[in-house]
Amino acid sequence: MQNARYIAAGLSDADMLWLLSMGKLRALRPGDVLVAAGKPVNDLFFVIDGLLAVRLDDGTRIAELHRGDVVGEMSFVERHSPLVSVVAVDATEMLAIPRKLILERFAQEPVFAARFYRALAVFLSERLRETTAAVRAQAKDVRDDVADKEARARFSRLFSKSGP
Repeated sequence: MQNARYIAAGLSDADMLWLLSMGKLRALRPGDVLVAAGKPVNDLFFVIDGLLAVRLDDGTRIAELHRGDVVGEMSFVERHSPLVSVVAVDATEMLAIPRKLILERFAQEPVFAARFYRALAVFLSERLRETTAAVRAQAKDVRDDVADKEARARFSRLFSKSGP
């Protein structure tokens, strides 16, 4: 998913330079928790390098995040604690931009806020498209498995009735 490009495409060069200047590089080791389910997220993260796993409370991996992905965008928009955790699988480097600084810039420059929120909307829309496509593909696999089992059962019944 390299979705940071959707955000970058919606912002001006000056906006991107501001984000870069406000961000701090953060390094994670394998196993480090970046986002914990139920805990507030106070930064917006852009993955520079590495691999992160998105996990449910039971540890089930539901997604992977790579270079160019964004973390914390849903908490940024709706200000709710996340329902999932994000954990480093490999050594990972990211740019962390404090939510507070972004909101202060919104107050100072409403046009930046408009560009930023539009870019986030495009990003979230694309993520929803990707998720919808994945769910649709998974549902098709389930339907194909059911159809295959039904066909095998019919075939088995057909030949179990015929005698020598």
